[in-house]
Amino acid sequence: MNPINRLAALLGLIVLTPIAYGVANGSLDMVDAAIRAGLTLLGVIVIRAIGRIGLSLLANSMERQVVVEAPQRRADDREGAAA
Repeated sequence: MNPINRLAALLGLIVLTPIAYGVANGSLDMVDAAIRAGLTLLGVIVIRAIGRIGLSLLANSMERQVVVEAPQRRADDREGAAA
């Protein structure tokens, strides 16, 4: 399991804690708890997708920057150093 999935799962559990407390306390009925839990699931899925896309874009931009900054060696540079 990658770190983004773990972070999304942890976020979902944290958000579900007040819902579980409301059900245990009796201030929230099961239908409302199910609706809130479904919305929480949807929110976690969306946040996970945004995180994966953002991390992918960040990694791609860093990779392009490294390729641009890397010194380019020519074939005759390697031959001259060996001689």
